[in-house]
Amino acid sequence: MTIARQNPAEYLPITIHDSKSMEITSLWKLVRLGAVQINGFWWRTKAYGTILGVMLLTLVSLIFLSMHWSYRRLSPFFSHRVID
Repeated sequence: MTIARQNPAEYLPITIHDSKSMEITSLWKLVRLGAVQINGFWWRTKAYGTILGVMLLTLVSLIFLSMHWSYRRLSPFFSHRVID
C-alpha cells in the first residue's frame, strides 16, 4: 500500500496585501482599542465618583454636626446675661 504525497501548500491561495490597507487595518485596531480603554475608564470614574461623592457628603455632614454641637455647648455662655 502506498501513501500519496500531498502538498497542502499548493492549494493555499497566495494573496498580497496592499501596504495602505494594512495601515488602515492596524489604525482601525488602534482606534477600537482606544475606544475600549476610554469606555473602561469612564465606568471606573463613575464608580469612584459615586464613592467619593458619598464620602464628601459624609465629611460635610460630620463637620456641620460638630459645629452644631459646639454651638449648642457654647450657647449658654453667649446668652448668659448679668442682671444688676
